[in-house]
Parts: sequence; C-alpha cells; structure tokens
Amino acid sequence: MKKILLCLLFTFHCFAQSIGEDNNQFAFSLYSKIGGYEGNIAFSPYGIFSNLALLYFGAAGETASQVKTVLHLSGKDEPFLKAFNKQLTGLTTPSERGYKLHIANALFPHEDVRFLSPFQEIATQTFHAELQAINFGKPAQATETINNWISNKTEKKIPNMLQEGDLDSSTRLVVANAVYFNGDWVYPFESKATKPGLFHVADKPPIEVQMLQQTHSFSYFENDELQGVSLPFIRQGTEQPLLECVVLLPRNSIVDLENILSNENLSKWISSSHPTTLNLQIPKFCIKKRISLNEPLIELGMSTAFSFGADFSKINGTKDLFLSRVIHETYFSFKENGVTAASATTSSLSVKSIYIPPEKVTPFIADHPFLFLIIDTHSKAILFMGRVTHPTAEKCDEN
Repeated sequence: MKKILLCLLFTFHCFAQSIGEDNNQFAFSLYSKIGGYEGNIAFSPYGIFSNLALLYFGAAGETASQVKTVLHLSGKDEPFLKAFNKQLTGLTTPSERGYKLHIANALFPHEDVRFLSPFQEIATQTFHAELQAINFGKPAQATETINNWISNKTEKKIPNMLQEGDLDSSTRLVVANAVYFNGDWVYPFESKATKPGLFHVADKPPIEVQMLQQTHSFSYFENDELQGVSLPFIRQGTEQPLLECVVLLPRNSIVDLENILSNENLSKWISSSHPTTLNLQIPKFCIKKRISLNEPLIELGMSTAFSFGADFSKINGTKDLFLSRVIHETYFSFKENGVTAASATTSSLSVKSIYIPPEKVTPFIADHPFLFLIIDTHSKAILFMGRVTHPTAEKCDEN
C-alpha cells in the first residue's frame, strides 16, 4: 500500500464570512483535542484547515465526507474554491509598509505520479501550488529538498519540518503549505519599559519573566470569566486586511477558560469590545512546538483517511493512497515590536502616539496562563492560536 504525505505549513484578505466561521469551528474542535497536552501550545488553524481542504478535493466517498465534516465545511465546493482563491490572492498582496504575510503551497509528487486534471487545476489555480517531481526512493534527499523549500518560505523559522523516518520509498506525494507572518504593533512596547516580573505557573513557584509594559487605549472586553484585549498590527491602508492579536486572560484558571472556549463565545466577547485605556503587562515569549495530529484528527472523525479503506482517487485516479501521518510545527515569537510567526504541518498519506494620562486606567496583567489568537478581523478567521503556561519554557532562535 502506497502512502501520500501531506505537508502543511501555515499562515489572509476577504475570506467569505462563512469560510472564516468554518475555519474557526475547526480551530476550536481541534483545540479541544490538543488543549489537554501539557505546557505551551501554538498552532495554525488556518494552515491545517487550508491544507486539509486541498486534501478534501482529492478525496471521494466516505473519506471526503469525513474530511468535510471535520473541517466544518458548510458551503458547496465551487463557491468555496472561488472564495478561497479570492482570499489567498488578497492576503498575499505585496506590502512595503505593512506586515509581511507569505503563503506558499507546493506539490511534491513521486516521479511516476500523474495527477488527474481537475485536482491539478484546483491545486495550481486555486491554491497557487508549485509542482516539483521528486524521487522518494531516496528518502534522505527528498526530505532535504522539502525541508529546504519550507525553510526558505518561512524565513528559516521552520528549518527541519520533516525528520528521519517521515518519508520512505512508499511515499508518493507531499503537499506542502508554508506560511510566514511578521507584523509590527500599531502601538509597540518600548524596550526600556520591559522589566522583570513574576508569572504564576500552576502548582509551581512563580517564575521570573521579562514583562512587556505600556499604558494606552486598546479595544478591550471583560466579563466574570475573563479579560480580553486586541492588539492591532500595522497595515498598508486598506490594501491589507486588518490583523489583530487577541489575548484572553482568565479571571481564574486557564482550564475554566478553555471549558467555555468556542467560536460563538469568541464572537460575542469581541463584539462587546470598547476602547479602554489599559495598564497592559504581557510577558515576552517565544514558542516552538511540534505536534502529531493523527490522533486528534481521528478522534474528530477522520478515521477512514488513515486506513487502508481511504479513497483519495480524485488525486491520481487510484485508491492506493492513504493518510499515514499528520505533523504540525509552529514558531511564534511575541516581543516589543510585534510578532513573528511561522507554521508547518505534514500529513503523511503514508502608529506611535503621545500618551496623555487618563482619569481611569484598567489593569490588564497577564501574570498567569493565557490564550492568544491572531485573527483576520474581516473574515474573523483565526490564523494562529495558542496557550502560554510557561513563557520561558522554550528557547527559540530569534536571529
């Protein structure tokens, strides 16, 4: 039985509202499966969603039905493709002054694999995928070739996505999606204001962290369960969609917040936002996380895709392909000037302003575990998502 390897790497414009909602429903259902993992978490719902969406258009029968259900695809195929293509084109519009958002897709088929025309057309015209034949009979060379492509597309933030054993001579296809994001805050934190502070880790003594600090007006919401703030990124006018980093800080434990986390609640919380002057304190952090998604996707209902009963016949006209492995890796750095993020998934089928002191300042002190999301405010689609339980747990190379 041959294998197909789907390699996704993440990182947005006018995405149809319904597709943004589909993406977010998938994001929260996936988080419900991986949120139980220990420690910090960072992943790209959009990256995984978009690559599995491409896989969906290569699937048939029960396999396609399960993938569609897991992705919460609510619309018909043709409107989805048109909306996705429009969004991808808008998000990748070059910018000189705004944030950098690069999204790249590629198909790495074995030398003897021939795609069916409809699948190839969708991959190249809708997903803008590059095509490069490869010899999986030499797994080490194939791994190096694909890793080099991913590293190049993510500014070297994901240099070794595929590891020894991820590819072998039975691999017939790697579908790669690489996403790189680098955005500066509209209201950056001054480096001289960054001070040591204490962060409370569950069931352990507090740890010392570098706490970013500033007082400014931000879009803010709160209720009995949490506080939330939206930090906007600089963009090049309306040529780029507005992206924001939303930080969700629980009043009590992170588990309590995770238990009420849903697309409906997120929409309700954000819609209640209002400009508020905050004494904002958030720890500087960097997360680099590699997660196997086989079990979570199977638990969500995609079991057939991982079995010998898989049907990906719309890819090459045969039923000899099955999904053998899904691996997702994300790099996320939150610091004074902004955020740098990159994300990869492999699925083996085998402005600055002068501050005027206000009369009232609301404290927003992220000194205990919290959640973060990067959201396209037009479609509401979640591009990156994660949890910080220990800001200094990972040591990322930020050069």
